[in-house]
Amino acid sequence: MNQEDFNNLQKEGAERVRVLQYDLWRLSQMGGKEGSWRKREAEDLSEEVQQRLHRLQHPHNCATAKKLFCNLEVGCGFGCQFHRLIHCFMAAYGKNRTLIVNSAGWRYSPNGWETVFQPFSETCTNFSMKNITNWPGTSDSQTVRFPPFYTIIPMPENMPLAIPKDISKRLIRLHGRPGVWWVGQFVKYLFRFQPNIKEMLKKKEKSIQFQHPIVGVHVRRTDKRSEAKYHYVKEYMEQVEEYFAGLQIFNPNVTRRIYLSSDEPKVFEEVKKKYPQYKILYQTKSVEVVDLAKRFTEASLIDLVADLYFLSRTDYIVLTFSSNFGRLAYEMMQIWSPDASGKFFSLDTPYFSHSGRPNFARMRFFHQDRRVNLTIQEGERVMLPYIGHNFPKELKGLYKSSEKIPPYKMENLVDVVNLSSP
Repeated sequence: MNQEDFNNLQKEGAERVRVLQYDLWRLSQMGGKEGSWRKREAEDLSEEVQQRLHRLQHPHNCATAKKLFCNLEVGCGFGCQFHRLIHCFMAAYGKNRTLIVNSAGWRYSPNGWETVFQPFSETCTNFSMKNITNWPGTSDSQTVRFPPFYTIIPMPENMPLAIPKDISKRLIRLHGRPGVWWVGQFVKYLFRFQPNIKEMLKKKEKSIQFQHPIVGVHVRRTDKRSEAKYHYVKEYMEQVEEYFAGLQIFNPNVTRRIYLSSDEPKVFEEVKKKYPQYKILYQTKSVEVVDLAKRFTEASLIDLVADLYFLSRTDYIVLTFSSNFGRLAYEMMQIWSPDASGKFFSLDTPYFSHSGRPNFARMRFFHQDRRVNLTIQEGERVMLPYIGHNFPKELKGLYKSSEKIPPYKMENLVDVVNLSSP
């Protein structure tokens, strides 16, 4: 087979995949009652969880309520800090303790969390440092201080991507990645904007002419160059083009539109120059936002929040899951759709929760790869790559890694834990 024949075969294969995706889309639109049930069930289940979190944060008697104290300020960026906060909130939920957060002197805003977001509680924000106990404390401890990422010992059993047993059947039926949906519910509670921020986002949405269909593209540069593999703009746009090529099957005149987010100004110029056929939406960045020396400012915070909001509202997102910010945008996507679990493409790692619980998959088919001397039987349990600092030593060496296994040969196992809801 010559190169031209190979290229034609590759092109035909891609077209067949797009047609199959179109057929699956048509089937989903024919869901009728099933489709309306899914939308209603997603709304009902989300409302139930939000009420639980509200009850947790608004105890009948704040003076006697058991609390979990968390310090927001840690030495990392917004996405990392926000994931740290989710860990704190989940630990509080698991222990049925009201979350108390110290955000005074926050590096993004000296005025703290409420510069942009609504308070964690309207009725219970006080506690005494005299009666504070280090994690894990006891059932009698009035206030327990939650430790940093790297020193959470013992690890709470309900860390991501575990889900509570009492809603597990409903959630597994509803969503392709139940653990991501569950994380998204904590994001939803925390991402309640102040009225002025809501108004700002509304005006920005109108000014940039945010419309659908639209693909979100998050290109992380600056400090990530030393933490993850570099990916060229072309790699991101190849996935964007693939998405719109699929849409063209049933809408030949589809407008190619992206929302572009990056901390590198040159990325915007490159995309505009090389992809003139696209409508490129973005917000103009202030000098404070793109200057690493001035990264931690209130202007930067508002810019980050706006980018997260618009990325999460797109129909599909191309990103790198090695970025906390990218994972947070994906988690936030779950707020707006009954199931947005498959609406992404990551150029590097699969989705994961840093320093969460180990996650497993089950083999759907037999797999053998003689190049790496790997043989795995159908039904065998494998461990997904773990990224973090709290890997349980007792699990080391017990399971084969999924790293060299094609994802389509595996199904993710849902981690279900017993929790008493607030």
